Amino acid sequence: MEVQVKDKVCVVTGAASGIGHQIAVTLAQAGGKVCVVDVQKEKAEASAAEVGGKAYLCDLRSVAEIEATMAAIVADFGRVDVLVNVAGLANRTPNESITEAEWDLLNDVNLKATYFMSKEAYKVMLGQGSGKIINFSSHRGSISDGRHTIYDATKAGVEAVTRSFAVSGGPKGITCNAIAPAYVITPMTTHNLENPEWMAHMCSRIPLGRLLEMQEVANLALYLASDKSSGINGQTIHLDGGWTAHE
Repeated sequence: MEVQVKDKVCVVTGAASGIGHQIAVTLAQAGGKVCVVDVQKEKAEASAAEVGGKAYLCDLRSVAEIEATMAAIVADFGRVDVLVNVAGLANRTPNESITEAEWDLLNDVNLKATYFMSKEAYKVMLGQGSGKIINFSSHRGSISDGRHTIYDATKAGVEAVTRSFAVSGGPKGITCNAIAPAYVITPMTTHNLENPEWMAHMCSRIPLGRLLEMQEVANLALYLASDKSSGINGQTIHLDGGWTAHE
């Protein structure tokens, strides 16, 4: 079964690097017209050049910049078929040490930006009568280790936003789903592979006995972006190797 998004306008946030970049590459290989949205100018432009798409600089903490970015994309392409909200930040600050500034930063990037990017895409999709929104949660939207409080809270919020857009958009031809990965091997996490104790702990939690690859996440994003996933709406799919199913 070949999965394609041929000629679909696909907007991916955080697409300058990591998982977002891998998703951008995968969507482009499947025929998508990819819009790379990121705050890192040089990396965004390099990513866009690699996928044959276009880069849009955007500080996702700013609603005004989000609105302007989406308006620019519509001016350039005339529509938005797929939005993938990948950009996000994590924290490991102990509960007794979390500051207001850190709380606000993670909420702005992880939750507020996801909502307002979705809102702007949703308005365009309403006019089209079709569209797909894919948000990024985490297994920590459902479980906690006591060390990622703000991250946990924002990802649980992303899942709530996902359900809301799914319910309002479903009758109008718009679906909204979330991907909730566990630990994924990215350029920023490869150093953990050299820590035997950390790896042993992770693999003991994951029934598959390994961490996930970025391409596995991108494959799911592609499926949700394609017409093959037409009946899936309002779901959070745990891409975690069985982590959250493990007692």
